[in-house]
Amino acid sequence: MVKSNKKLESLSEISAETIDLTKTYQTGKIEVHALKNVTIRIRRGEFISIVGPSGSGKSTLLNLLGTLDRPTSGRVLIGGVDSSSASKDRLALIRNQKIGFVFQSYNLINRTTVIRNIELPAIVKGEIRSTRKRRA
Repeated sequence: MVKSNKKLESLSEISAETIDLTKTYQTGKIEVHALKNVTIRIRRGEFISIVGPSGSGKSTLLNLLGTLDRPTSGRVLIGGVDSSSASKDRLALIRNQKIGFVFQSYNLINRTTVIRNIELPAIVKGEIRSTRKRRA
């Protein structure tokens, strides 16, 4: 029997997903709930905006999606891979191959060119020079 899969999406169509994502920070005896049970799905090629007032959890969510921090509970999937429980080496590989960062303070290497800064993740990845130059 063949069932309609209109509501189903292949893993290749989903770039990032959170499932019941929660992040709680402990400051002394006070618990700060930055995120509570956030579930989102970002499709490949989709552009989204994360907006809200200061302290609403935007940066926390981006840090979790970027695998720079770990959730208190819930899951973060990047390209179908659960980054919530991945090793540090696996997270580095995910960041190198699946995630691009443009930080508010840039975090560029001052002593080199913009193009070289753009190429750097591809160099780490081992991409051949002609390909990374073309992409940069």
